[in-house]
Amino acid sequence: MSKRFRRILFWIIVGCFLVAGFVVLIYSFGYRLDSETLKFVKTGGLYLKTSPKVADVFLDGEKINKSSGLLTSGIFIQNLIPKNYQLKISKADYFEWQKKIKIEPTLVNSFSHIVLLPKSPFKEKIYLATSTEEIMNFLPLENSDELLSETREKNRLGWFDILKIVNKKEGTATEIFKRKIASAENLDLLNKLIFEDNKPSRLIIPFYDKVSAQTTFYLWDRLEPAKLANLSQVFSQYLAAKIKKIIFHPFEESKFFVETTKKIVIFDSDRGEISYLPANNPLDFVLSGGNLFWVEKDGSVYSYNLILKSISPLAIIEEKNLEIGRLVVSSNSEYTAVLLKGGKLFLIQGGQPPKILSEKAEAFVFSFDNKKVAYLENGRLKIYFLEDLIQDITKKAGEEVVIEDFGSETATNFSWYKDSFHLIIQTGEKTFFAEIDDRDKINTFDYQFGSGRYLFGKEGIVFRLAPSFIERINLVIGE
Repeated sequence: MSKRFRRILFWIIVGCFLVAGFVVLIYSFGYRLDSETLKFVKTGGLYLKTSPKVADVFLDGEKINKSSGLLTSGIFIQNLIPKNYQLKISKADYFEWQKKIKIEPTLVNSFSHIVLLPKSPFKEKIYLATSTEEIMNFLPLENSDELLSETREKNRLGWFDILKIVNKKEGTATEIFKRKIASAENLDLLNKLIFEDNKPSRLIIPFYDKVSAQTTFYLWDRLEPAKLANLSQVFSQYLAAKIKKIIFHPFEESKFFVETTKKIVIFDSDRGEISYLPANNPLDFVLSGGNLFWVEKDGSVYSYNLILKSISPLAIIEEKNLEIGRLVVSSNSEYTAVLLKGGKLFLIQGGQPPKILSEKAEAFVFSFDNKKVAYLENGRLKIYFLEDLIQDITKKAGEEVVIEDFGSETATNFSWYKDSFHLIIQTGEKTFFAEIDDRDKINTFDYQFGSGRYLFGKEGIVFRLAPSFIERINLVIGE
């Protein structure tokens, strides 16, 4: 081997070393060669969190050999060339989730609320009507073995509207309330029940008598299931004004909040004592935590702290002849929403003027994380962001997302899923499960379970009521 050849070989080796070192160096800084432009570019990443955890991930049709495990909550895909990709998540016997995504240099694009649903969810009949009854309404209770039912039943004495607690595990039924009715009459008592701490240990039953045009409030106690106490009769001995509403006190069992046409009072049933709250001509009131919220006839909105016994003015609704359709306070007591009977929806946050979210709202629901409110307007479902959101989708407070792809049907009923990033929606005979992530298209999965009345649970449970049975459908678990 000549000296000249050895010198050339040496410099070739040195050059290869420098090139390899350069490549290793830029790779260590996150650069990759873009095959389309033949340039080195800074890469980005993608984070995915799916439910169920085990699912197939495809980027531009190529399967990614990564998956969530017992010790990992998600999938991190790194060193991606910045560009648009078609992302698909699939699992056998589940609906596919697809979205066009954008990877940017040095950034990680996150999708941490991907929920896949089985094409055939698990169904079970949890209540079957007898030959003499028709199920009018029902409400599942916190104890998954129990439900409240309102049935129309016939015996030799005529037709009766009956409220009862049914324990499907034990096969028992405890009657709460019974009233004789006309054969075609439905009292709709279940939607008017007042619960104590959202549990059926004690219930207040408002019964409106069409003949006398009066509402009588009854108290049912699980400890004395065969006895109904007439609260209206007891309270009328102390209150001259007409009673409009009664709810339980959150801290003391013997006390009740009573709304009349003039005042809101705290009534102590043990002592027969009345304490007047600073409310004048209230139209409606609700409790949230340790605070009482109400709207007065002149549009003033107040809150009252039951512990500190302090009142706080929240806002004034500038409307003539106020008629409250629904008053709701978010679970963290930060936001108050007032829906008027004409459809105008107001959002109130203490210290700020009320904001009109809609002129023609039909219904609304706060999300479980208290950062969003969904409302129905002209068949379209709108999600209004109460706070800035930087997780996954980026939204400023006041921005909205609209869900309206329901084919030829319009939304009629809806509820939040537990993650506050999905909604369960009813349209005619179809049930939709929809995300609120509007990056590219909004993924929706739809089912057709048949006619009936539907109730939605935050865990992805759908309850379907037909005249002869109640069916429980678990959207997140397949058969």
